Amino acid sequence: MNPVLQARLRWLAARLEACRTSTEPRPDDALAIGVCEEALEAVREGNYGVGALVVDEDRSILVRAHNQVFWPAFRSDGHAEMMAVGKLERDFPDKSPASLSLYVSLEPCPMCLSRLKLAGVGRIRYLSPDPAGGMVGRRDKLPPIWRLLNPGQDFAPADVSPPLRRLGRRIFQVNLRALRRALLARTQSTP
Repeated sequence: MNPVLQARLRWLAARLEACRTSTEPRPDDALAIGVCEEALEAVREGNYGVGALVVDEDRSILVRAHNQVFWPAFRSDGHAEMMAVGKLERDFPDKSPASLSLYVSLEPCPMCLSRLKLAGVGRIRYLSPDPAGGMVGRRDKLPPIWRLLNPGQDFAPADVSPPLRRLGRRIFQVNLRALRRALLARTQSTP
């Protein structure tokens, strides 16, 4: 890992530590801290800085996951939400997804939103909006059959303190340009 990225990661980790002792915590702050921990782990591994948690009705963590698009091997489906839902379906097949919540550091993209619709997770909460790639505000643009799936799902921003919302976004952005270049190079290569 290059020294600049290492320094940025140390700074982000320090910001996360500062958030743990917030004097005005919001209801979702504790889960947001877990999501940011996962997002930082994703960056350390060389992936996009997105983390996710699945929690039950008591807010107990069932699944921790983070983006794994580039490491340990390239996976186009390695988004944090996709990894979390995969673990949920594998490890907790008897749990009713409608009774669970997924917390994620970044607004779900079209692929992840579709997977969440199909999986039927009841509540989806995200720390930071993603105007460039997020799909939550564009759900009405889904094909009709996708809009009909699990109509009772609740997608909304998490109720977190402003520093955690900003931190979720900053973790995502820390290596974004380099990884987008790597992804574009991969998809534009000729056989």
